[in-house]
Amino acid sequence: MCYCENRRALYFDRQKEVCVEISIVLSTLAGLGFCLAYLEYNRVVITGKTKPNGAAWAIWSAIAVVSTGSYIAVSEDFWKSLLPILNIMLCIGTFVLALIAGKFKRLDVTDWIALGIGLTAVVVWGAYKSATYANLIVQVAIAVGFIPIWRAVWKNPSCEHSRPWLIWVVSYLVSLIVVTLRWKGQWIDLVYPINCVLLHASVPILCSLRAKARIEVT
Repeated sequence: MCYCENRRALYFDRQKEVCVEISIVLSTLAGLGFCLAYLEYNRVVITGKTKPNGAAWAIWSAIAVVSTGSYIAVSEDFWKSLLPILNIMLCIGTFVLALIAGKFKRLDVTDWIALGIGLTAVVVWGAYKSATYANLIVQVAIAVGFIPIWRAVWKNPSCEHSRPWLIWVVSYLVSLIVVTLRWKGQWIDLVYPINCVLLHASVPILCSLRAKARIEVT
């Protein structure tokens, strides 16, 4: 009986090791895809094919450190946190690049309101001093950052290129797999990648729907 139990324990231990090894490879691939998406996005910005929305990128840059710090705190896992870590440098870098190049669109009243809501979420996090609350609040702030982009795409579906957004979606989906492979029973670990998959997927979907609607009208 003891022999069988030992064999079973060894089997499950080996399965866990395999899952960990696979998760590291997938996390690395997700990180590479994440970087590729930013390179593609910055390419179309530099060439003038698109003008990034200033309110959206200001919100995401402002909360990048909080988002990453809170996620690392709740997950306590580097490989789960790889995309948020990369996002600090790449998101802020994109914001600064577009700002220096003068590629931002002017902000209107609604954009400023969205920016204010996003920054307020960061302030609220500071009052709670809880990594779990912080991570949940930041998810709302990330979503708020998409409001200016949704408005811009609704008016002009060609203002955003779908390719980088689709690459981001794939990267976050792979990151979600990494979380499940390294699962420790913490549901909060799932919130960030699921939220980002849905939000990033909304941009190319809305672009496609609005472009189709315009064709039908004409």
